Amino acid sequence: MGLFTKRDYKHPDPRVRIEAIEQLEDRQKLVEIACRDDSPRVRMAALARIDDDHDLFSIARDADELDIRLAAVEKITSENLLAELIKIRKNYQLMGACFARITERDVLKAIAEDSEYNPAARRIAVEYFADESYLDDLSETDGESDDEPGSKIDIDSLMEMYGGTRMVRAIGRFRRSEKAVHALGRIARRGGESGELAVEYLCRALGSTNDSVQKAASDELSSLDSAELVNALIQALDDQKLREPIKTLLGKLETQEARDALARFSGSDPE
Repeated sequence: MGLFTKRDYKHPDPRVRIEAIEQLEDRQKLVEIACRDDSPRVRMAALARIDDDHDLFSIARDADELDIRLAAVEKITSENLLAELIKIRKNYQLMGACFARITERDVLKAIAEDSEYNPAARRIAVEYFADESYLDDLSETDGESDDEPGSKIDIDSLMEMYGGTRMVRAIGRFRRSEKAVHALGRIARRGGESGELAVEYLCRALGSTNDSVQKAASDELSSLDSAELVNALIQALDDQKLREPIKTLLGKLETQEARDALARFSGSDPE
């Protein structure tokens, strides 16, 4: 390993800049590199060192390239800052990335009602706000299990009212919410196209950084017993990031499809 000076983050070789960034402690310098460096790898290396929401906001707002702005949005945890970013930046791709991370009803309502936002942002906020009402409808159904009176009728009627797959996609946007995850689990157990789509969203929730959401998704997927739903779960093995949690779940399912898939993927993994 070579010796680096404080200015090596300006070295012409991107590899040297990346190694220098690993030692750099100056937050403002890291933000500047993420915003201005001409190498995508260097920009991402700087971003990886940054966790403060306000620094991430600065990158998402001011960076020269869209790739790093979008990556910064994915790390911002403050929904109010995401809402502020939507107000400032008019890029539709960035706006969509921000909305995908906003689940607080008060934040969505504030955007929908604030004339300082552009009309497109307000329309999206109204749509997302309405979509989350599906979660409220589901939470008002009777009971926690499918065996309790009224539960099946209520959920079936809601799916008929809104449309099964449309409802699942709407709820899927809020999969960072435990309530959404449990709603997806209840829909998944009903099978069909909507059930398979719900399994897909539940698998994505397994990758959540929120331990409670991750556990809720695991619990819901552990209750699958039909071949079609287990096969939908098996398809998620193609995602390398989800492979280990999916394999753990398959080990808990007592179906032939789960056993066959587990044997196939376990046998193909390198030592």
